[in-house]
Amino acid sequence: MPVEIRPGNPRDLCFVAANLRDEDRREIFASARLANATEAAMVSWYSSGADWSWTAWAKGQPQAAFGISVVSPFQPHMRSAWAWGTRHFIRCAPAITRFCKQEWPRRLIDEGVTRVEIRSLKGHDLAHRWLAALPARKEAEMPNYGVNGETFELWAFRKEDWQ
Repeated sequence: MPVEIRPGNPRDLCFVAANLRDEDRREIFASARLANATEAAMVSWYSSGADWSWTAWAKGQPQAAFGISVVSPFQPHMRSAWAWGTRHFIRCAPAITRFCKQEWPRRLIDEGVTRVEIRSLKGHDLAHRWLAALPARKEAEMPNYGVNGETFELWAFRKEDWQ
């Protein structure tokens, strides 16, 4: 059964968030003080909107959510990417990767974006292998970035890599 990429919506993001892989749950709750996974889904949705959020469907259900958020209205040239999923994320990763490589660069350049940052929990090996395949660059370790002092890694996509 092929993986289908669909525009994101609150219902589908909440479904994925309610069924997160342990690695993604740890990363999300280390990233911000959140009441529950539904809150994480809604923060992602509202910061990205319908134009910059998607879900990957397999086995008749959304299995992954991903997108790009606006960092600040004062920095329209910068964005932040996010992705998380169920235990079936690994099955969706190749389709998500193809989609991101085909769809993101032109749209980002057209909107004047020069940089997309990703912050990922240190040790989240699947996420880091996927980011490297996109390709994103690991730029730094960020000690004490997490809400409980966890170390994160800063990764980035840069405009010069998109052209």
